[in-house]
Amino acid sequence: MRDLILRMYDRAIDVIIIGLVLIMIVVMGFAFFDVVMNVWRLIPDVKSNTVNAEDFRNLIVTVLDVFVLIELFDTFTSYVKTRHVRLTQLLDVTVVFALRELLVKLYANSFAASQLISLCGIIILLVLARSLTSRLSPRAGG
Repeated sequence: MRDLILRMYDRAIDVIIIGLVLIMIVVMGFAFFDVVMNVWRLIPDVKSNTVNAEDFRNLIVTVLDVFVLIELFDTFTSYVKTRHVRLTQLLDVTVVFALRELLVKLYANSFAASQLISLCGIIILLVLARSLTSRLSPRAGG
C-alpha cells in the first residue's frame, strides 16, 4: 500500500512538473516576443535618431526581466533534474533580481540615496552569502 501511494505521489509530481515546464516555455516565448516587439517599435526612432527615453527604458526593463526569468527557470529545471533546490541557485536568482532592481532605478533616475545604499548593501550580502555557500557546499563547484 505504501509503495502504491508513493508511486502515485511521484506520478502526480511528474505531471505537475511537466505542466510547469510547458507553462515556462510559453512564458519565455511571450517574454522574448515582448522584447522583439519593443525593439521593433524602436527601429523607426533609431533610424531618425529620436529615441524616446521612456520607450528605451521599457526595452531595458523587459530585457532585464528576461534575464530574471532565465535564472528562475534554470533553478526550476535544475530541480526537475535533481529533485532538490540548491541554495547557491536561489542566491543567484536573488542577486540577478536585486541587480535588475538596481539597474532599473539607476536608469530611471528615480531613487533616493538611502534606497541605493540599502540595495547595494543587500547585493553585497547576497554575493557574500553566495560565495560562502559555494565554498562550504558539500559538492565542489557549488
